[in-house]
Amino acid sequence: MSTALTLAPNPRLSAPILGLLALGLTVLVWSGFFLSLRLGAKAALPPLEIALFRFLPATVCFLPVLWQRWRKIAAVPWPLLLMMVCGAGLPYFLVAGLGMRHAPVADGSTLLPGTLPLFVSLLALGLLGQPLAPSRRKGLALIASGVVLMLLFSLSHAQAGLGQGYALFLFGSLLWAGFTLALRRSGLGPLEGAAVLTYGSLPLLLLALWLSDAPLQLPQLPASQLALQFLLQGLGVGLVSTLSYAYAVARLGAEKAAIAGALTPVVASLLAVPLLGELPPLSSLLGMALIVAGVLLANRPNT
Repeated sequence: MSTALTLAPNPRLSAPILGLLALGLTVLVWSGFFLSLRLGAKAALPPLEIALFRFLPATVCFLPVLWQRWRKIAAVPWPLLLMMVCGAGLPYFLVAGLGMRHAPVADGSTLLPGTLPLFVSLLALGLLGQPLAPSRRKGLALIASGVVLMLLFSLSHAQAGLGQGYALFLFGSLLWAGFTLALRRSGLGPLEGAAVLTYGSLPLLLLALWLSDAPLQLPQLPASQLALQFLLQGLGVGLVSTLSYAYAVARLGAEKAAIAGALTPVVASLLAVPLLGELPPLSSLLGMALIVAGVLLANRPNT
């Protein structure tokens, strides 16, 4: 009995470590999201078909959540549910997927999560009248500076479609900001929110595939590509990141867990170099540095 007491882990020591592990797993999965979309674009796989990996496995995973908590979900006003589905469900996924067809991983992984604090604050200020703390205003100014730098590069660069990709990324971040505010006002937890996204997106996905005249490209992909998309989108984004980020928030707090949004473009860009051969130009690196610094500053707790 004394041995058991001696070997038992100290929860005060293990909780932060477990939270950091969960945060690291979240960053890896979020980075894999952008890599998966870019790999699909290079393989000429339409975003609509990649969405099958994202939402079909999640229907099985979140069915118990929907079954047990459907009354709480049904009590949420339908405009909030619609904002959630559009902001982080199939519409957001298609916007992000189309953007990754025109721009590299470093740019997409920087602009999509990096500008989220900017759009959340602007929507909260305009719709809810919530004031901005001084540290947050400085962080948002850095984010805006990084975005402007990257946009100026896209206008002067010869790569076709780069500006279109940037516009899609910014629109996707705006959608995600709407989801963030809607989820906050709905009172739903992470698992309940994931169930809303999954079962709100699935009918749209099936309808879009039924209306599409193009033949499916999935059967032509090699088994390794199919397995990779299933692991990254189906299990990673659809299930693991939902649980790991919620766990990180519970163990570390919302402010520290928000660092995941700043680390994602760094990790995704590093992984894109050996996996895709995409080396970011200096302007993208400078814009990324400004946006990452802005995210960290904007998410500092108010003092």
